[in-house]
Amino acid sequence: MLVRMSPTPAPAAARAAEIVRHGFDAQQRGDTTTAEAAYLQALQLAPAQPDALQLLGSLARTRGDEVAAETWWRRSLQAHAGQPHVWNNLGNLLLRTGRPADALPCFEQALTLKADYTEAHYNRARTLHAQGRAAAAATALQRAIAMPGGPRAAMLQLAAQLQGDAGRIDEALATLDTALQLAPERAALHHNRAVLLQRCHRHAQALQAHETALRLGLDQADAHYNHGNTLQSLGRLHEALQAYRSALARDAGHALAHYDLARLRWRLGHADFDAELRQAITTLPNAPQLPALLGHLLWRAERHADAAAAYREALRRAPQEPRLHDGLGRCLVRLGEVEPGLAAHRQAVTLAPDDAELHANFAASLLIARRGVTALGAAEAACRLAPHDQYALALLGLAWRMNGDPREAWLNDVSRFVRVCELPPPAGWVDMASFNIALAAELATLHGDRQPPIDQTLRHGTQTLGDIFEQSHPLVDALKARITEAVADYIATLPSDPAHPFLKRRGSGWRYADSWSSRLGRHGLHTDHVHPHGWVSSAYYVQVPASCADASRRDGWLRFGQPDIDTGLAGLVRREVAPAPGRLVLFPSMFWHGTTPLHDDAARLTIAFDVMPL
Repeated sequence: MLVRMSPTPAPAAARAAEIVRHGFDAQQRGDTTTAEAAYLQALQLAPAQPDALQLLGSLARTRGDEVAAETWWRRSLQAHAGQPHVWNNLGNLLLRTGRPADALPCFEQALTLKADYTEAHYNRARTLHAQGRAAAAATALQRAIAMPGGPRAAMLQLAAQLQGDAGRIDEALATLDTALQLAPERAALHHNRAVLLQRCHRHAQALQAHETALRLGLDQADAHYNHGNTLQSLGRLHEALQAYRSALARDAGHALAHYDLARLRWRLGHADFDAELRQAITTLPNAPQLPALLGHLLWRAERHADAAAAYREALRRAPQEPRLHDGLGRCLVRLGEVEPGLAAHRQAVTLAPDDAELHANFAASLLIARRGVTALGAAEAACRLAPHDQYALALLGLAWRMNGDPREAWLNDVSRFVRVCELPPPAGWVDMASFNIALAAELATLHGDRQPPIDQTLRHGTQTLGDIFEQSHPLVDALKARITEAVADYIATLPSDPAHPFLKRRGSGWRYADSWSSRLGRHGLHTDHVHPHGWVSSAYYVQVPASCADASRRDGWLRFGQPDIDTGLAGLVRREVAPAPGRLVLFPSMFWHGTTPLHDDAARLTIAFDVMPL
């Protein structure tokens, strides 16, 4: 903390200034008791002595009393506004206590007084980053880096964060390596490096970096939470549970740690998967995000009555939060309490009229209630606010169907948009049969859960964790090359229609958005759904039971057109596709799709992915 003495207004306050200097000497020696007594004595002689006030602030900050520190520093600046270091200190305190909008003017005032104040430029960049203003933060940080002095390792750490946020992972890792050369014992650098390595699916290296950060003393909730994510990626699930619990021991309200702990415990088959979250709801009675999170998890578990109770508790704590009204509305409508549910939805969209997701959820509940005209208005509002929202487009099609609008057939034209491909074997393989046998063995090592994720559509099966196309599995990579060829041809040969919500997004290129493997057992199925984060979606069949070939049984067949809600409409299934090893099915992500249940003990093993346009 930079401390500069202000000019002394002589002669009446000369004695006070002399006492402050003696106090500062004592503070430099570590004798804070003598220092504080001196500063208070000086204020008795000169109540507006700025140095005594700002130094009392520094003592309060050192002992962790940030309320007192803020009070002393503000009094010092009232007495003498021309203190750039005090503005900087006050800005740091405001930023640290979650008030970036108040902190920013403090750093700007410091820079008005001292334009070459390197640390203030850096702190201004930190504040802009906290406000989500990445471009402005990068500009401010470059100014700081170009100046002499300042916290060089910390500045490079922030630069790496900005690069990582922009998706420039390799640059960010290189920047962190440079920072670590300057400060190899700085634990936060190792932690941030671990997070970036995790994003690159370099999980073993990420784990080493996490363990180094923890060994160096980083003991924050986020550090333990991110450590848990890496352990989970490496399949060390019980250690991951402990890491999430360590995060919660340091921050009982850490929502992400609660969410991932509960999801992992669900996958491991724990009946009390939400125990830690329920305990936190009891011990933190003013935290609405916790019962809201419980409501979301119970909703995904299809325990609608329990979810409704959780949302009601969250609303008791935060009655003006629109998403809580929305969650309650969805639960009530599915419980048959239609009018109270629709009223909750209306409250949600009244509170947040520009939130597309709330309008889409309202549309779904209105379709369940058979309110076709009103549902169409809600779906149109969602599409107007978010034209590429796949769920909203799917609901728009249902509303058109309920209202007898012929545009539904144009929107959901399975004959044009669903393609079934038989892939050739990858290079080096004689046929797809032998390749798929080997691929199934590779995928088997990735399916270790007891039950499916709580927030996915499969039932009686398992799903792999993370983006499988980015994890360097040799046979998956070999298949990806063949899939890439098929996707490129599918997109290139799509018909032209600039008015169609699916076709008009075709551009100069595309990318994979996500990829995973699913394995279904007896009674396994995928509930009907759409892919909200895709444009083109898929199913590639690695292994299927023999019963899938029986057209009279249609075990595990992929179907298009049936929604996940009861609309009362008949004949919605437009096409069904039989699964077969080596077969790839491509279709728009907005198409409703699901599977019929399996009645066979053999597994149905698939790889799926989403594609987005560039």
